[in-house]
Amino acid sequence: EEIDSTCKSHQGDLNNICDEITNTGHRLEGLYDAIETRKINLDDLSPRIRELRDRQEKLLARKGQIESMMSDRRVYLASPKIAQSYVDDLHNVLTSSSLSERRAFIRSFVKKVTVTGDEVLINYTMPLAPKGISEEKVGVLPTVQYGGRYRS
Repeated sequence: EEIDSTCKSHQGDLNNICDEITNTGHRLEGLYDAIETRKINLDDLSPRIRELRDRQEKLLARKGQIESMMSDRRVYLASPKIAQSYVDDLHNVLTSSSLSERRAFIRSFVKKVTVTGDEVLINYTMPLAPKGISEEKVGVLPTVQYGGRYRS
């Protein structure tokens, strides 16, 4: 639910930024038209054009940041049966591991724990497999026992 609400918030921000980028582009087009038709001198408009270009660059940079955050948050949910098998496997690993191994595992994705009175705030990153990595199972090649011609 939290990921969905965050994604919706980012999507709203992204829509607003896209609208502002379009609006800025239209303003620049209007200024360029005024220059081309010689209604206004270039020297008079150059500060405003520079200002709009800077704004457009900042908006495009922010758009890239939001898109990156949204793609980082994308999680592909497995079926309940597969998720349960992962949970069971994780449970077995954690119960059979030593205390130091369990701590190392938890520290790999928990960044900070803050305790305030009766509340605990945990900052973490969701552990996801890196893109492009897949697991392959390759069988062992068969072996042939050969003793050579001098075997007794």
